[in-house]
Amino acid sequence: MGTTLRALLDLAGGLHPGRTLQTVLLGGAAGSFVMPAQLDVPLSFEGTRAIGATLGSGAVIVFDDTADMKQVLVRIARFFSDESCGQCVPCRVGTKRQEEILERMFAHQNGDPRSDVMLLSDIAQAMRDASICGLGQTAANAIASGLTQLKVLNV
Repeated sequence: MGTTLRALLDLAGGLHPGRTLQTVLLGGAAGSFVMPAQLDVPLSFEGTRAIGATLGSGAVIVFDDTADMKQVLVRIARFFSDESCGQCVPCRVGTKRQEEILERMFAHQNGDPRSDVMLLSDIAQAMRDASICGLGQTAANAIASGLTQLKVLNV
């Protein structure tokens, strides 16, 4: 606790030679994306909260410049859709719609990306407010963070 994210990445060996850091997913699939300019954040509850991130499960996933972040976001959405037990409607339907909307957005199929982002935000709020368990309540975290931080949309 308290070590900076930069120091942690250095301790882990850093990036492969010739690669540049694109982002770090901090806290696992339900976490937040941290940008290179934020690497000096102390890994503490207060430090991560100050940049709008979370320690979550403690996972630290590093993405270099070769990662297709659109596909990463779709994969995270698919993970939550697959993991939903289906007991409550907000999670069962919300995670599936989240996956479908991202696939459509990134395939440039019919639709306005801005309205899709607003729809994703509404779905995320419904899942946070009405899902029975933590899976549904956090299933949209990385998606929202990714759409905000990574600028994967050209809108």
